[in-house]
This record gives sequence, C-alpha cells and structure tokens, in this order.
Amino acid sequence: MADEEVLTNRLVYEARDETGAIYGSLGPLDWYRFRQTLKLVPTNTRSLLDCGCDRGQWLHYILQRRRIERHLGIDVAEARVSEARSLHPELSLSVAYLESLDRNQERFDVVTALEVLEHIPRWQDVLENILRWAERRVIITVPYRQKVVMHVCIHCGRPTPPSGHLHSFSEETFPAVPGWRRWYNYIKDRGVEEPDWVRRAYRWMRPRTIWLAAIYDRGELVPPSAPDCSPPADGR
Repeated sequence: MADEEVLTNRLVYEARDETGAIYGSLGPLDWYRFRQTLKLVPTNTRSLLDCGCDRGQWLHYILQRRRIERHLGIDVAEARVSEARSLHPELSLSVAYLESLDRNQERFDVVTALEVLEHIPRWQDVLENILRWAERRVIITVPYRQKVVMHVCIHCGRPTPPSGHLHSFSEETFPAVPGWRRWYNYIKDRGVEEPDWVRRAYRWMRPRTIWLAAIYDRGELVPPSAPDCSPPADGR
C-alpha cells in the first residue's frame, strides 16, 4: 500500500473529541511503561532528545528524575506541542516531522522514541536520523508483535489504522547498525497494582500487554535495574 493511501498526517494527531480535548489521554499502562523505560536511561545522562514528545508527559516525567541539563522534545502535531507548552512551560519543544528534520541537528546523550515508530510510514528513515542525533544511547519502545489491521474511514473512505499503528515490530525488525550495539528488553504489563484477586480478574478480562524496547548504544553496559531481558514465552 502506498504511503499516500494511508491516513497518517499531522491533522490526524491534532484531532479533538466532542469536548475539545485532544484524543489519546494517558492511562495507567502508559505511566507503568514510563517507570520501566526510566530504568534504561543512564543515571549520568546530561542531555536528552525525545522524538514524538506528544504533550510532554515523558519529558516532564524524566526531568523530575534525572539531572538533565539540556533537552528537546519534537512532535509533528502543533496542537499537542502547544498544549505541552501550556502544561509544562519549562520544556523546550519544537514542531517538526522527524523524517525531514535537519540532519545537522545537535547531538544528545540519549534519544528516546516511545510509541512512535509504529505510526510512521517510513520509520527506517526516522531510525537513521535518531541514530545520527545520539551520542550514547537510543531507546525505542513499540508494541510487541502487534497484529496490524486496517479499517475504512467512515469520513473519507480511505484505509485507516484504528490506533494509527502501521507496522508490527519484533526483534527481527530492527537492523544491526555498524558502530552500535543492539539489545532488547521486554516491558511486560504486570497488571494493576491491587490485591491478588483483583489482579487475577484484571488478567482474565484483559489480554497482557508487552512492549519491545529496542536499545542501541555505543558499548555501554546494560543497567543492572533494566526491565526483563528474557523474551516472552510463546511470543507473548
């Protein structure tokens, strides 16, 4: 399917619901993923670039927990960046397509892209840029082995991914890159933090969620507190 046939443009990510709020509020699983991803960020990180920063939630979260001296958040949706500036005026943010951002962009110790690549038609181009902007480490999280489906949009009649997810990712998806060491973690949804019987009911009613964290670094050791490095049994 040609890229132009897929409804994935800036307007999609600036859409609002009937109350005027931007679609896509964060839930408990998103904050759980933030907590686990934080363990992959070296404690001596001094600069960080967040690709696909949305409304600045991850940037705000990590700036409260790491001594980051220089940071930048980039997102394609001007409405989301504008809201991020209102919610977190301390953040340094920019509106841009990651595919077309200046290749001479200044470098950062760590570059993150959390739940971003699955939304981008030519994600390989973005990965290439991300690696160019990173001095030490790149951290990418994506849904693990997610089944991608297309629905027909009732408004325009074009094929549209329900969650904007265009690709399915696994360990085999990410290429080896000269000069970078590549490794993986699996951020596994452990369920709600409630009594055992509530967790069991939650697990029965809701399928387990797993994110694949693909990490590229320049030889730095794996943090001892990193999330689970063992692949899920039977792929899930």
